[in-house]
Amino acid sequence: SLMRRERSTREKEEEHAEYVREVRIVLAGSVLVLAIGFLVGFLTKPSGQLEEPAARISNVIGWCYFAAWSLSFYPQAVLNYQRKSVIGLSFDYQIYNIIGFSCYGLFNAMMFWSPTVQQLYEKRHNGSQNKVTNADVFFAIHALILTLYVVFQISIYDKGGQRVTRLCWFISGALTLFIAVYAVLVGVLKESVFNWLDFVNVLSYIKLGITLIKYAPQAYMNYARKSTVGCNIHNFLLDITGGSLSLAQLFMDCALTHDWSAINGDVAKFGLGLISVGFDIVFIIQHYVLYTDRHDLVFQSRRDRDFYAVNEGQKSELDPLLQGRDVLE
Repeated sequence: SLMRRERSTREKEEEHAEYVREVRIVLAGSVLVLAIGFLVGFLTKPSGQLEEPAARISNVIGWCYFAAWSLSFYPQAVLNYQRKSVIGLSFDYQIYNIIGFSCYGLFNAMMFWSPTVQQLYEKRHNGSQNKVTNADVFFAIHALILTLYVVFQISIYDKGGQRVTRLCWFISGALTLFIAVYAVLVGVLKESVFNWLDFVNVLSYIKLGITLIKYAPQAYMNYARKSTVGCNIHNFLLDITGGSLSLAQLFMDCALTHDWSAINGDVAKFGLGLISVGFDIVFIIQHYVLYTDRHDLVFQSRRDRDFYAVNEGQKSELDPLLQGRDVLE
């Protein structure tokens, strides 16, 4: 009885310590996002049609969401390094991210730097300029680099039998081939049928499509394992912050310029923010409400060992749940 009480007391102390640690991390992340946003936002020249002080406020918001979204890639990379394992992280999610951020990076770069695309955009939208900012460009490039690093970690750390699904390889390969063929057609036909603005718009639609499906494998994996261990929740806390700020900046810019063409002219930015916020809420509910067990597979979590036993053909308590579903392949 005494040992049981001591164990209970120790578990409560550990839970309290974890809670305090979580609060400190969230507060530190919030302060860092605001610090980067205000510092860079005031030091860099605002882009777009807004006048001061609205232009400066928009620039600060842009760099705040750039900081939040960019920092969101680091917690997972740090967790993978600490565990020397990527068990619990969906590989499909990372492969989709490579395709998505490649498209998003090319879209933003061409919108921001290409005079041809900018002129075509203004012609199609009655002289209105696109709302892509320097923060959008740098975010997309940075996101792609960090995603490639996480994929590198997947190649060297303990995978526990996980692998990329055939469906993910098929979708990624088909999209890559389609983008390459479309670019060749635009170059060869020299805008007689398609032009480069159509091409970057297609890239934005592909990015949106990827965003719609990329979260599903991770959400399902969490559901099947009844655990979020291996998937760092701070990614999604920062992601929901970035998505909310991105939408706030877009609506503010449109309202102040009385030009709402950016909503349909920059579908990637609007849709990306909206969809990511919705899925982030799902992950937050999974982590803090549904699956609160924090035992790690690296430290012999029985639940996770049982989940991955399915991949080795062993009996599992999750067999009824996973029957008929190809979770790992």
